[in-house]
Amino acid sequence: MTHPAANAERILADPRWPEGVGLIALGDVDSTNVEARRRASAGETGPVWIMAERQLAGRARRGRSWVSEPGNLYASLLLPLDGRASLAGTLPLVAALAVHRAIGHFLPYADRRLRLKWPNDVLIDGAKVNGILLEAVDEPSGLSIIIGCGINCRHHPDNPAYPATHLSAEGADVAAAGLMPYLAAEMAEALILWDDGNGFAAIRQLWMDRAQGIGKPIRVNLDNDTLTGLFAGLDSEGYLMLERPDGQLSRISAGDLFFK
Repeated sequence: MTHPAANAERILADPRWPEGVGLIALGDVDSTNVEARRRASAGETGPVWIMAERQLAGRARRGRSWVSEPGNLYASLLLPLDGRASLAGTLPLVAALAVHRAIGHFLPYADRRLRLKWPNDVLIDGAKVNGILLEAVDEPSGLSIIIGCGINCRHHPDNPAYPATHLSAEGADVAAAGLMPYLAAEMAEALILWDDGNGFAAIRQLWMDRAQGIGKPIRVNLDNDTLTGLFAGLDSEGYLMLERPDGQLSRISAGDLFFK
């Protein structure tokens, strides 16, 4: 196995790596998001990626665990947030777009196989291939956002509720270290386009161009309710718009989306 420091040196030498963005490559960590938070508390301001070979306590959205054995990509971007904190709610869509684009460099027939599922899942032929978890860090030095990204490169968890896959099984035989420069480059480009939230309209359109199931029947599980209807796209703030059977639109900020 390549030493993490050697991996970092090789990744940073890739011409795609964005200027001004750091990289810290580690072996085993509890989670890259937790490590990024620790470093922010110690004075690190970023932008810097924290990458690990394995997570011992990986976490997913809504408090779920994330299987994190060696072979997949586990990385978190610690990013200073210069704009209005309220605009950070659109960043999951930015991150999903970046992951989609990074995978698209390697996946055969990506234009017809690769789709986005609200808010930040990337699907290959309908099966989930990633996980994204965003967390805020408020330190005396300022507010930062941690964008945690897990991409299944060599293996995937079994979960009947959420069909999953991994890249090598889909014809995209790329190691985590090979994928990392593409992820960093696409994230940097998407963040420039996002422009502290001012460019979200462009991000929204790019996201919807790649979306799975717009206009189709869906079910959204909320904490205390379940809604059904048609997926009517995203509103100007990135909320899911659900057209109910009576024609009314429901605006949803968080929930688990299923295609019927």
